[in-house]
Amino acid sequence: MADIIVAADESAATKLIQDAESALGTQASTGSGSLGPFSASWGTSISFSNGTVDLIPPNIIRIADCQFHYSLSFGFSIDLNAFLPHFCLPRVCVRLPFIGRVCTPRICISWPKIPLPTITYSDMVKFTADFTLNAQLVSAVWKVEVVIVGIPFLQISPAAAAILTLVGTTIAAAVAWVPFIGPFLAGLVIVVTAAIGIAGLTGFLGPILTPFVSGLRFNIYNQPQVFQALPAAGPIDPAVSIDLDLITAEVQGSDKDELVLTADISP
Repeated sequence: MADIIVAADESAATKLIQDAESALGTQASTGSGSLGPFSASWGTSISFSNGTVDLIPPNIIRIADCQFHYSLSFGFSIDLNAFLPHFCLPRVCVRLPFIGRVCTPRICISWPKIPLPTITYSDMVKFTADFTLNAQLVSAVWKVEVVIVGIPFLQISPAAAAILTLVGTTIAAAVAWVPFIGPFLAGLVIVVTAAIGIAGLTGFLGPILTPFVSGLRFNIYNQPQVFQALPAAGPIDPAVSIDLDLITAEVQGSDKDELVLTADISP
């Protein structure tokens, strides 16, 4: 039988998880990749909040409606030659006395590569996921964590639609100054946003956001391996410390489900 037993019901476990979310704080990452016809660099920051706990014996903590907050910034560049029609001015030839036939050079329009202003977007999605318990000794400290079992589905299609609209607006503003582009502007925005599409943008957001969730773990309890059971009572009564040889964590079901931590000790 374990020497020390500590139990928490679902309300207490919810408080532990929400405290762990606050302790995790804001995580950030940067990178680059391709978004349809674009080359893009991006940065993102994320945080977690809220969620309610459902304890499922023997080892599952289900967190429902956990809020995943994220903020994204994109830096794009687009090569207009990929979308706008190519045309050349017609050559004009004349025959001059004593010189012969003279023609103007062939002049073709080459569209520039346009850097787009940085696009920023922030949103929140909710997800529900199952976590398992893990207790391990790290540098003389027992750490109890809940670790995600599987990658939850993040419903980011509405966000993708909003970002796609923002991309179209940004393209229109960025290319308005380019000579001769007026007749093609509306068509360009339609072609580019269609080329990206909701599926393409969702596929781009997924690899950016999923790593934050796929390895998600919340630390809910830390306890030094050497535990002071009794403080010093005087010069002849020193403090009494014990070693926590083993800590285990599990969900136990009875009249109510509880998160139970047990510890084996030695003097």
